[in-house]
Amino acid sequence: MEDEEGYTVLNLRPKQKQPGRPPGAGPQGSPRYPRWIWVALGLSGAGCLVLLGAVVALAIWVSQLHVSCEGQTRGATNASENDGARIVSSTECSSCLEDFQSRLKSILCEPHNGSLAEGSGCKLCPRDWLLHGDKCYWLSKERKNWTGSRDDCSGKSSRMLVIQNQEEMDFIQDVVQDANYIWIGLKGTLPGGKWTWVDGSPLDPVRFSISGSAAGNSCGWIRGSRIQSEMCDAELKWICQKEAAVI
Repeated sequence: MEDEEGYTVLNLRPKQKQPGRPPGAGPQGSPRYPRWIWVALGLSGAGCLVLLGAVVALAIWVSQLHVSCEGQTRGATNASENDGARIVSSTECSSCLEDFQSRLKSILCEPHNGSLAEGSGCKLCPRDWLLHGDKCYWLSKERKNWTGSRDDCSGKSSRMLVIQNQEEMDFIQDVVQDANYIWIGLKGTLPGGKWTWVDGSPLDPVRFSISGSAAGNSCGWIRGSRIQSEMCDAELKWICQKEAAVI
């Protein structure tokens, strides 16, 4: 600057310091913190994220477990309901069967002493079969050889007649009546010439006697109260027998 006389004057006064940021301050006046504080803050934030992820995962697992338990409970309930339905169905079926059996018995069974005892059963035979004791008997009207007669009985789910005792023989005589020469389930076997019934049992010579030998192609037939031997190729009538049905 110049004085009044035109000389240049130097202003050597020191400049006053302008108010500014304190030492150590950061940009825009913010205070500067030590580095370890920023590191600690970063680690804390990362820990929070990890904790948040664990909480979310746990919530998802609990939700899935709840759904699974509900499914198992529902399945167990359905299974229990199905079992109950099956029990009810089985009970109803048993009741229907008993009712049907009772009705069938009242129609087909002959009452004893005017009534059918509760829990008692009766024996039934197919149509055209005769009931005697525990067995049903069927007498043919046509004639066949012994083998054909045996096969016919098998086709009827029965077998040729096997006489067990004299009482059964007496009944057969009443059935046969005038129909003589009737094949029965008796055949001669070789070697030894023994008579054997179709059920595999041997003929009891004490209980029954037979006229003729069992040699060769020999089969048994009855005429009246006698069992006789005949060639198996002869064509005669025959008798089948089976167990009676009990209701």
